Amino acid sequence: MTKHLITGKQLLTKSKRRMTMLFILVMVVFVTLTGFAWNNKTVTVVADGQTHTIETHLTSTDGILKAAGVTLSKEDEAKPNTSTIENGTVISVIRAFPVTVTVDGQTKTVMTTKTSPRALADSLGYTAPKYMPLGDDKILLKTGSKVTIAHITGHAVNSYERPIEVQTVREPDANLPSGQEEVAQAGSVGTEEVTETVYYENGKAVIHDITNKKVITQMVPRIIKVGTKQNAVATDSGTSAYREVITMNATAYTPADGDGNGITASGMVAQRGVVAVDPSVIPLGTRLYIPGYGEAIAADTGGAIQGNRIDLLMDTYGEAMDFGRRNVEVYVLS
Repeated sequence: MTKHLITGKQLLTKSKRRMTMLFILVMVVFVTLTGFAWNNKTVTVVADGQTHTIETHLTSTDGILKAAGVTLSKEDEAKPNTSTIENGTVISVIRAFPVTVTVDGQTKTVMTTKTSPRALADSLGYTAPKYMPLGDDKILLKTGSKVTIAHITGHAVNSYERPIEVQTVREPDANLPSGQEEVAQAGSVGTEEVTETVYYENGKAVIHDITNKKVITQMVPRIIKVGTKQNAVATDSGTSAYREVITMNATAYTPADGDGNGITASGMVAQRGVVAVDPSVIPLGTRLYIPGYGEAIAADTGGAIQGNRIDLLMDTYGEAMDFGRRNVEVYVLS
């Protein structure tokens, strides 16, 4: 039989190999337990309105939060925006807030980061279909919110018809003067068949969940044409926009009429272009245009000037007499 002798050199080589393998194994365990890696990266932590940017070799969220000096309660959440921690990762810390929860007749306050009643109920173990939160599940929970979770003891599926209310549609119309509206289509009510599931808690209907709608008769909308055409009138100084036209009974007077001092009720000097009005119809200071007379300003009043009456100030007595009394179109300028 041939015998193979192992030299001291060979024993030393095997020992070195074992030590190398052991070192590698220790390092793997170290990396796994500590989250430490050799690649340097920049990670941002956003918490409590503050931003912490750190350079780190760490690859675990908990380790990075600790390095950033951010602590979490057991209800808080830390959400990285990447599946693994890498250069540029942003970790957002969501702080838990108090919400009042009522279920099975018991009310308690819980700390949560959930923002919808359904998510909150699920996180507390109250899952559908046995438990369902009441109200709108689209509301966003916040500090002080109250959530009632119903203990569902039965349900029923119902079908019925209901009206579809007329909707009003307002359409701009460039051919209609601005400020005016016309009903172009009266509209009519429609009908639809609705299928809903009613959920009960101890015999009381607590949730009505519409699962299907089928139109039987189409609703016809009410259409209103809204004027967009700019009202304009040609005046002595050019084209001017106006907001309305009032038919008024007009008379004329001179600066010597009234108290004889030539001062109007508004304090303006009495001169052509000043007119007397009923302030409840046309406020003092309003700019006007009267065909055949010209542009004017409502700046005076008179005991006989009531309602749709207007008194036009003329330069002379003869001009006032020639004007007499007549109906005029008064354009109220914009």
